[in-house]
Amino acid sequence: MIKPLACVLGGALFLYLAISAGPRVFAAGSVAPVRLDRDKIAGLGLTAIPPDAFKDILVAGTLNMRVANVFEGKELRAEVFESSPAKTNHRTRPTDGDEFVYVLSGKLILTEPNGTIQEFRPGDSLVLPMGYAGTWEMQGNYRELAVVMQKRPK
Repeated sequence: MIKPLACVLGGALFLYLAISAGPRVFAAGSVAPVRLDRDKIAGLGLTAIPPDAFKDILVAGTLNMRVANVFEGKELRAEVFESSPAKTNHRTRPTDGDEFVYVLSGKLILTEPNGTIQEFRPGDSLVLPMGYAGTWEMQGNYRELAVVMQKRPK
């Protein structure tokens, strides 16, 4: 029951991105759906993130991370993120936007500050509300598609 629901929610999100939140403005002022790059979703052509970018929250492992932006709009950003096995603690750096995550490969273990543990495998999806401050443990060749609400200027 959960897997079909995740597929429906994931499909609805992609449809929403492609139709309403994924416009690309052209010279004539028209808009069109944005197709997400299949190669980037498959992990090809990702850009390395400097390993020291997250050293302040690294708990275990080595952060060999790569990322590719597949959509950037006014309110949403979609990106593919990949990491070697590592664990980070976001207590001092909570998430700065609501985030939908669809696990593409590897395994993600989230541990909330109260000790609640949740595991996510390929095909699983989740939403992290802004301000999540638990740990992320990425196992295997972890890769995700993340859709993040942009922070609005104050």
